[in-house]
Amino acid sequence: MKEAVVITGASSGIGEATAYKFASEGFDLLLIGRSSEKLDKVKAQAQSRNINIKIETLAMDLKEFDATKLQEKLSKLSKPIILVNNAGVYTKNKPDDSSMIVWQDMFDVNLFGSVKITQALWPIFKDNKKGSIVNVASTSGIKPVPNTSAYSASKAAMVNWTICLAQEGGEFNIRANVICPGIIETPLHGFYSAKASEKDKFHAGITDLQLLKKIGRPEYIAESIFFFGSEQSTWTTGAVHNIDGGILAKNV
Repeated sequence: MKEAVVITGASSGIGEATAYKFASEGFDLLLIGRSSEKLDKVKAQAQSRNINIKIETLAMDLKEFDATKLQEKLSKLSKPIILVNNAGVYTKNKPDDSSMIVWQDMFDVNLFGSVKITQALWPIFKDNKKGSIVNVASTSGIKPVPNTSAYSASKAAMVNWTICLAQEGGEFNIRANVICPGIIETPLHGFYSAKASEKDKFHAGITDLQLLKKIGRPEYIAESIFFFGSEQSTWTTGAVHNIDGGILAKNV
């Protein structure tokens, strides 16, 4: 029986790679992001990997979450059993020069948007007696670095919220796990769209921070998201999984 996965932040980076992974494994997809044009491109690429699945897109800013539109899209797919909360924004900020707008934006997207969509899907998971939530946080939520207080705080909140979801979902066979990526080459980071020479300089600067001496790719994270979302990890819930090239281990 086919099942569906809902992926936020699906128009690029980790979300895009995750869409391709689940498509290849035969899952129906609901792809959520802010750009309908980018979502359509991801949909076409995902469909080319498996012509036998259904794919729906929903262009929506999670700060303006609409449960009705979500349910309309879900009605066209197989029953949803996996939710990947991947959407996120990142802005550097210092304690003495950042307005509350920065803080509000970090929490609205990185945490509250995920809370809203999880609340919408939770009753469906309970009725199905099956559900898997994979939240994408950050190593900054485990060990923050300077000038990222708002971002790091929002991701730390996501880590703890995930554990609460695991505690509350166990009796309904709802699992919740959280992935904490390190530095991944995605549009979230400013260096992603930099000139080649500038990007090479950045890459060189971060290799010494990591035990594996290389920057991460979205595909690395997508593989782990699939593992925790699917039945491959059927006895795993409440896990906090770092995928960071060893950056946390090196800097204990």
